[in-house]
Amino acid sequence: MMKRDPIKALIFSVSIGAGHDSVAHAVAERLTVEAPGSEVKIIDTFRYINSILNKVVVGSYMETIRLTPKVWGYLYDQAEGGEKLVDISRISAKILSPKMEQLINEFNPQVIICSHAFPTGMLGAMKQKGRIKVPLASAVTDYHIHPIWISPGVDLYFIPSPDLDYALLQEGIEARKIKPVGIPIRMQFGQVIEMAAARQKLQLAGEPVVLIMGGGLGLGKIETITKQLLETGQYGVVVISGKNRRLYESLQKRDNPRLRVYGYVENMAEVIAACDIVVSKPGGVTTAEVMAMGKPLVIYSSLPGQEDRNTDYLLNRGAAVKIKKREQLIPELQVLWEDKVRLARMSAAAAHLASPHSSKLLWEHLWSLLEREDASDTEQKLRMEQKS
Repeated sequence: MMKRDPIKALIFSVSIGAGHDSVAHAVAERLTVEAPGSEVKIIDTFRYINSILNKVVVGSYMETIRLTPKVWGYLYDQAEGGEKLVDISRISAKILSPKMEQLINEFNPQVIICSHAFPTGMLGAMKQKGRIKVPLASAVTDYHIHPIWISPGVDLYFIPSPDLDYALLQEGIEARKIKPVGIPIRMQFGQVIEMAAARQKLQLAGEPVVLIMGGGLGLGKIETITKQLLETGQYGVVVISGKNRRLYESLQKRDNPRLRVYGYVENMAEVIAACDIVVSKPGGVTTAEVMAMGKPLVIYSSLPGQEDRNTDYLLNRGAAVKIKKREQLIPELQVLWEDKVRLARMSAAAAHLASPHSSKLLWEHLWSLLEREDASDTEQKLRMEQKS
């Protein structure tokens, strides 16, 4: 790997769930490997702007998702057909740009990257007005591009797949600015991990071994599903409980050699590689990680809005099946496990959609953009010198 000169990069995320922060850290991880000594600052946008605003916005979102998810789905659909949320980004840019400008000027980055739609829209509006002078990029974190992500001020859009570019093209974003690199995920997902070795290392038992995840917050009827799978006497079960401490402690009390329970794990690629089938909510980053390991995905408990769009994308491409009711899960898993041809097709479809080296591809485009910017600056300086 060619080592690059160190740079300063500013990454804007929003800590809602775990996906946006995961993308931010994946982008930062790759930079520090490719350009040792680089300085990276990750900003939790709402928290930086105002701690009260952060509590209101993030808290309201989480409460809506938990108590009335259909309301969120309705708002998401409405915004998809209009410009209201885009306008909010522009209004926010007008009100909040002095604080953001101060941060940018003090840190003095060579590139700015966004892993959430809100800072993308806000910083895009600032870039259009000339208040940001360095390259601005945005990494879309779902298999669907909502209008709130779209801003003419963004220099590069990193999208999950080539067949999602139409949403950007329809809004007038030039094709040269759209780079289908995949959803940026950690470098561990680009390594070759042998399934048998991973299973032995993690001491997993049962067949098939099913991995159950509920996103960073461990949502869904995970405890009930785990109990039912173990009662069959066949399945091995691995549960990632995320930040859900109650779920973790409750499942840990079950003394069963076919059960493994983890909170938040650092070796996620190894855990996924060791399992046969994944049962999960279809969050963008989770989905990208599962696809990178070529595993069939059984979708359960998808949230209205972006997760429904992710579900449609994966179902249409043959990489997943969806369970609407908990009672259907074990019968569907059994049918799937016994149909080796279908299982192989789903694994092949997942591998086809995968982009395990997404963060590397992202930085290849950013290095090219930075080199063009440097060449342009050098040329401009030469002209100035010639005139003087």
